[in-house]
Amino acid sequence: MSPPTVLLIAVDTAAGEQLQAALEQAAIDATVETTKPECVDTTLLRTAVDCLVVPVTCGGMAGGHIAEAATGLYPNLPVIMYGSEADRGEHIRTVADDNLGSPELAAAVGAALENRETMAARPASRPETILATMFERYSEHLYVKDDDRHYLLLNDSSYAPPELLGRRDEDGLPAGATYLDAARGDDLQVINDGTDILDVHEFSPSMGKHLRTSKIPWYDETDELVGLIGMTQDITDQKERERLLRQQNERLRKVALLAAHELRNELQVSTGHLSQIEADDEHIGAVEQSIERLSSIVDKVVSLASSDSPAFEPEQQWLSTVVWDVWSSLSLEAASLEVTSDRRLLADAESMRLFLEILLSNAVEHGGPDVAIRVGATSSGFFVADDGPGVDISPPERVFEAGYASEKQNSGFGLYIANRIAKEHGWSLSVDDSEDGGARFTVTDVERPD
Repeated sequence: MSPPTVLLIAVDTAAGEQLQAALEQAAIDATVETTKPECVDTTLLRTAVDCLVVPVTCGGMAGGHIAEAATGLYPNLPVIMYGSEADRGEHIRTVADDNLGSPELAAAVGAALENRETMAARPASRPETILATMFERYSEHLYVKDDDRHYLLLNDSSYAPPELLGRRDEDGLPAGATYLDAARGDDLQVINDGTDILDVHEFSPSMGKHLRTSKIPWYDETDELVGLIGMTQDITDQKERERLLRQQNERLRKVALLAAHELRNELQVSTGHLSQIEADDEHIGAVEQSIERLSSIVDKVVSLASSDSPAFEPEQQWLSTVVWDVWSSLSLEAASLEVTSDRRLLADAESMRLFLEILLSNAVEHGGPDVAIRVGATSSGFFVADDGPGVDISPPERVFEAGYASEKQNSGFGLYIANRIAKEHGWSLSVDDSEDGGARFTVTDVERPD
């Protein structure tokens, strides 16, 4: 039988030689291998380990978090933490000495090796090596969490550093509160309900990244749900391309609606003048038929330009994610946005983005470049409010009429399109005064995911 393997977490590989010498001095037959703290999870997958030795602090990572992650993967793995502040309770042996060559540490390792019946001591299986390779080589963010949402496995990515090993998202990610609340809610749904969450769009304001995340429940060898497995992709470039395409389509839509509106006005004028002619002439009849055909064409243009894509597919979304997604695309410097509360909702993704883009742009257009906007959830939907001048017409619902514009440079179709989107979702859209004196658009009858 080969001697047991002791895995030492160390930034400097020379530290392993010091521990090896201490074990030989104590007549303990074992082989010491070293790994860097950011590689401990994949090393455990690839290497048969009988005992793990962890310093209290190692680089930018805490030994306690590394130990928790290791025992989350292999619950029976003996772990020894050494250092002057080592105190992790009964399940992890501690040695209050910073010296790797101390007899006390060598004795603790020897005692831990007396029982080698641990899954971590088995030779790595082919599935384990496949999993290790995925975590080492994939550019997408892969991770495994336990049922308390601590990371047990994760690869190094720009938005989830290895320092999160053994910790939760909120312990180390520099993301906004609403983004963390959404991620936590998704985690708990998978862990508590055992349901998959697939292709959820997220946006982190502080990182300025658009993300697409999928999470599925993790069942252990006894078929017990013990955590989750997830993958998060950075789709920021894709979202930028989609934003530019939406802007182009929206410009074309507004041009078509504006042109139809102006044509309809001119046709009404022509019809009025024509009705004043009393002559009975075949040419007048031809003009009347031509006006009717033109009116029909205008009606078709309005119908096509104001309708959404026929591929209307509601999907579950976080309100905050879509709001921050749209806000980041508007590139506003002086205006401010606050998401006061969050909720899940079912909506067509593209329609929902256009809907919020219209409401947010409307707030800036009427409230000025330094307008303050608040978005929040309600019991039956959500609201968008600002501190601008408010809606100064009676009744206020006139703002949803096609062609209505309070500013000359406004096409008058933005809120009309927003109201149509709301109706296609089965929502009710209303406008009133906000607490800050501006306008408040309230959406009700919004469906929640099951």
